[in-house]
Amino acid sequence: MPELPKKLVDLITEAKKPEPTNELCFLIGSGFSRADHMLLVGDINKKLRELKESDFFLGQEMSAWFYKDDFVDPNQKITLFDRRFAEEFVHFYIVSECQSNPEKFNYEVFFDYFNEYLYEKQHKDKVDKFVEEHKAKYNITGNFENGRQYLSRFLNIFNQLVASLLTTAKYYQNISYTGGYPNYEQFSRLLKQVLKGNIVHVHSLNHDMLFDHLASTVSGIFEFFSDGFTELNSPYFGEIRQAHKINNEDFYKTYKVRLQYFNNQYKSRLRFYKLHGSVDTYPLYLQGTDESVTIKVDYGVGEIFKEVLNKEKGQYEYVYPFSNKYPAYLTGTTQKIKRYEDPFFAELFNHFKNNLQSSEKLIVIGYGFQDKGINDLLEANFLSSGKRIFVVDIKAPECDLLKKYPDQFTITGTGIAETHFDQYMEFLN
Repeated sequence: MPELPKKLVDLITEAKKPEPTNELCFLIGSGFSRADHMLLVGDINKKLRELKESDFFLGQEMSAWFYKDDFVDPNQKITLFDRRFAEEFVHFYIVSECQSNPEKFNYEVFFDYFNEYLYEKQHKDKVDKFVEEHKAKYNITGNFENGRQYLSRFLNIFNQLVASLLTTAKYYQNISYTGGYPNYEQFSRLLKQVLKGNIVHVHSLNHDMLFDHLASTVSGIFEFFSDGFTELNSPYFGEIRQAHKINNEDFYKTYKVRLQYFNNQYKSRLRFYKLHGSVDTYPLYLQGTDESVTIKVDYGVGEIFKEVLNKEKGQYEYVYPFSNKYPAYLTGTTQKIKRYEDPFFAELFNHFKNNLQSSEKLIVIGYGFQDKGINDLLEANFLSSGKRIFVVDIKAPECDLLKKYPDQFTITGTGIAETHFDQYMEFLN
């Protein structure tokens, strides 16, 4: 019998290997996205603190988006009141709470501020006074136009504007990379290596879709990727409207695509958990229940439907469930911690705690250790057991954890694009 080629033998041997039992954890923050030119916290702060009513438009049902091209909203006069309020409310906050110093503006602290007004009745005197002065300035009358109504609409606008800054069309592309994702070649090489012998848990605090795109497009990685969502047997559909040029004439087409929903199933080796949510996931509320289903919205999706069986008619039909106009992500410094027990996020944080406990080593990339809720979980479920953390960052973060557990941290002093494969492997070995 002729001898089989070595590569074929290796493939057969690899296929017969049992699934690994060793586990390895990653935690990534906004610095992870720096090498792909995503906006960081400072960039978002600058964009929002300088907000002008002409910077963004409000579409049907208060969908908000920053202008990114030559599009001009034909209905901009109709939405002027809410856009103008957004600009002036940000300015009011900077004057009132940042001592007129825009550099002190932090969008997550700002988010806490107006949510505390909406849900905890804090800052009422200041905010209500501003609202009344704003109404008088523009001759707005009526009891319905009160602080709560204005701030509820502003919440909707604000969340969508943050999502607009973090939404990048290229992350929705179907494309394949063989040598690794550009500027992330060393990291891609690391993932390919550790996936050979580990179940790899990657936890992200980012709302952007960079890691999702990388892990689902790089050869040798995407074969192992799962994120708790599935399209199989999904009853959820999104409507996409496209415009084409055919024979130099405009051609419009509307069709439905099946959407992924969260089923909390992680059966592959590379398991991804977006602890603070994502710009492409939305809560969907079905008629007759207060419980939501979290779905993943693809690029260009507008209206969302659910396919259900009408038992009286004996046929399937589409129903129109309620969905927020802004995605399911957590922001704020204190408000997001209060939502860690929401059903969807509670599932993710349970995974985070269990994964930390079952892993001996943790690689942290681009996280500055400034989130108290995350730090508490790291200490309780990992550091208190004497385990070690490898931190990929251009400088050592200023935080109490490093002061309390100095011998358990290794700091690279380099960003993700400059950190070499051998540095990771030295830590892991």
